[in-house]
Amino acid sequence: MDASAPVLPDKQEIRYRIAQISELPPVTGALQRLLEIIYNEVASSTELEKVILYDQSLSAKILRLANSSFYGRRGDVSTIAKAIMLVGFDQIKSICLCTILMQLCADAKILEPSQRERLWKHAFATALIASEVARTKPWIRKELAYVLGLFHDIGRLAMAVHFYDYYRMVSELADTHNIPPWVVESQWGIAHTEIGRWMCIKWALPEAFRRVTEFHHQPHQSPSHRSEVTLVYLANVLANSEQFPEYVNDEHTLSCTRQLFLTEEDWEDCIDRSHTVWPQVDAFWALLK
Repeated sequence: MDASAPVLPDKQEIRYRIAQISELPPVTGALQRLLEIIYNEVASSTELEKVILYDQSLSAKILRLANSSFYGRRGDVSTIAKAIMLVGFDQIKSICLCTILMQLCADAKILEPSQRERLWKHAFATALIASEVARTKPWIRKELAYVLGLFHDIGRLAMAVHFYDYYRMVSELADTHNIPPWVVESQWGIAHTEIGRWMCIKWALPEAFRRVTEFHHQPHQSPSHRSEVTLVYLANVLANSEQFPEYVNDEHTLSCTRQLFLTEEDWEDCIDRSHTVWPQVDAFWALLK
């Protein structure tokens, strides 16, 4: 072991420290209500409006975005109800989720701006790709695939906030050796996937979120919601494909495509479409930051 490496807490200590976190980010209440709306397929725009109005900073962000040139408006959207009508119900939900995740990243003040940007962009890219893969899969709604993709790495955010020395060490080793961070974690025995599961339990998120956060690198080990976990695994592989292209067509990945009944042509199409999400990610980052 490197003598300069930080002394790492064991799993029991990490779980205890996660359980002792008394103050979750202030938007968590809005997050819980927003997820309830997403799971309720007949939810109304009025319910969404109430969620947004509950959080002052979220309301201000939605109005600013709705009045931006990105949506073709310049100062004529003065209410949340009008923003939902003009921008669209599903799009506003997406903006809310991204804004909440941005707030979570912003609350991690110990992180450098480049680290926050990297975390958020990867989450958003994974969400967009997951929704694209789900487009032809009737067993999961695009919107749910998007949300699961957006939150799949919540454990890395929790690690960065509450175990920063370890997070930095993992990131530096991964960058130095050009290997994925989860491979580095596997050498130490403390994974962001476990921390993510514990955070999902603490936040009382649905079971699908717990499975995705814990098993999105090893979907075959998930005891339930395996199709959702496998889909996010594939989206995560594609979101990382520029840095780690060797995973795109390895046997494990191709086995996962077969589990979701994706043909070779389907998978090639997913690969092609995954390359188109990054301009959208960059544009949305510029709007939200």
